[in-house]
Amino acid sequence: MEIIQDTTTWDNTNIYKSIEDTKISSDLEKTQQLINTQRENSEILSRALDAREQESKELVSIAREMTKVNMELTVSLRTVSTFIHSTLSVDSSNEVAKSLRSKVAKIMAERSKVYSPLSVYLTVVTDETLEEFFTPELEAKRFQISLSREFKEHTLDAKRESLINGLSTDGLMAWGKLYNDLCGRLVCDVNGEKVNYAMAASMTRGSDAKLREAAWRGVQEAWKVHEESVCAILNAINGWRLEEASVRSEKKELHYLDISCSQSRITRETLDALINSTYESRGIGQRAVKLMAKKFGKDQLGPWDLLAPAPSKESAKISFKDAIDTIEKAFNRLSPDMGAFAQMMYEKNWIDARPTEFRKPGAYCTGFASVREPRVFITYSGSMGDLITLAHEIGHAYHNWVMRDLPLDETYYSMTLAETASIFAETLVREYLFETLESEEEKLEIAWQNAETAGAMICNIPARFDFEKSLVEMRKEQTLTPAQMKTLMRDAWEKWYGDSLSEYDEMFWASKLHFSIAELGFYNYPYLFGSLFSLGVLAQREKLGDKFNDAYIALLRDTGRMKAEDLVQKHLGLDITKCDFWNDSLKIVNKQIDTFEGLIK
Repeated sequence: MEIIQDTTTWDNTNIYKSIEDTKISSDLEKTQQLINTQRENSEILSRALDAREQESKELVSIAREMTKVNMELTVSLRTVSTFIHSTLSVDSSNEVAKSLRSKVAKIMAERSKVYSPLSVYLTVVTDETLEEFFTPELEAKRFQISLSREFKEHTLDAKRESLINGLSTDGLMAWGKLYNDLCGRLVCDVNGEKVNYAMAASMTRGSDAKLREAAWRGVQEAWKVHEESVCAILNAINGWRLEEASVRSEKKELHYLDISCSQSRITRETLDALINSTYESRGIGQRAVKLMAKKFGKDQLGPWDLLAPAPSKESAKISFKDAIDTIEKAFNRLSPDMGAFAQMMYEKNWIDARPTEFRKPGAYCTGFASVREPRVFITYSGSMGDLITLAHEIGHAYHNWVMRDLPLDETYYSMTLAETASIFAETLVREYLFETLESEEEKLEIAWQNAETAGAMICNIPARFDFEKSLVEMRKEQTLTPAQMKTLMRDAWEKWYGDSLSEYDEMFWASKLHFSIAELGFYNYPYLFGSLFSLGVLAQREKLGDKFNDAYIALLRDTGRMKAEDLVQKHLGLDITKCDFWNDSLKIVNKQIDTFEGLIK
């Protein structure tokens, strides 16, 4: 694969000089000492909770002190964790980083055990006592605490909460780490050449059709070698979640989708409306995939073609600087501040895009809590798809940037709302390219991106959701085998893709890291939510005119302190619990595919 020479790499030296910086160990020692200072307070709270005597002013004072210390701990641990994770993304073989990751995990587990009584206390105390707890300094905690109090019936006693938190380090979380380590070291055979997983995955986005299929099949075979391990990971993660949900169902049944909806800050009614509307419109995604196949001269698309660029006579790569400049111009049409931000990310080396030997696949946005600076990770190879992905991640970064002056506790937005700014950014770039490019072939390339997204959002994402639901339901009764995983995945793809593909990706349960993220189940449907929601937001531009950008920023700033339904009602005056909202966004997608079809004809 051709390497783009002008890609940037991270400069994180303002955080730590390197992964071997002694300040990392020093900071971790300080966090451990801070945790130790709160052990006595933790025991006092625990005893009071056991005795059901938690309403005294002394306990309110203790809760305040513990919370203030915890806020300091959060900044320190998140900063160290981000630095370690960033290092391992670039080089998953780094032993120093892996060792530090283990230390951080143990410290976090210790903190969770010490702070479990506080979490329980703030969840179960009376409303009157809770009001005494809040001071101007702690007011930013109100929304997060209100979310916990909604789960009061599923909150366990302090000892059991502490036990679960302690066991998860070497239990639940360890399985997710194992998958990440497998990913980083996976070697794929592509036409006789050994390449790492990130490189092979990048090849499936290239213009060489034969290389795409060879890379896809190389990934399939590489994961088959580890299918028993990944199967064990998924069984363990989902078994853990089910058992924990069972324990928390003493007073009232806790459904696994209730947990997911709570984490996504939406209601089951909203989730049902989203999925049902999409299922009724799945033909839009299937039509997009079939039109892509038609352009390739095929009756059906192969799964290795789902991320392929548009067939074109031109095969020139997009330089990294040109990609940044394009994103800046697209953002400028909405807001010069947004465009300048994209350029700043590039100039400050806040983007790591250069391929490395033990690089992890995928792209993401993260940030350093201590300085409130975002970072973007991507393996950039110069394709139009890479440009769009880069815009997506810079959109995430911009979301964090416009919230940087808010209290940290008001910046923790849910996955559903997290995708708003990123997919919005993608859409701005596609619109800009479609309107400024002159040739029909260039316009087709942008319309192709819309079709590719339609296939991903309306077919692929819901298929992931259905697979995961089937997996969880089946895991209630038994431990699944790799063959059963393949069957569940094949059935899900058939349900959503229909006859638009020549074959289904039966190993997708292994190759897609989202299923093995230990911290969060049902990681995928928020992308569908974000995609359709961002179109709904974008549709307000004409209505609001010059006021749109201010309204958009205000919406982003509220994402960490409001539920999705309340946010949309406040800023858009719309109801996302009804299918009408989602159907309106799906109509926009359908128009995009109409345009795509017209260009093909």
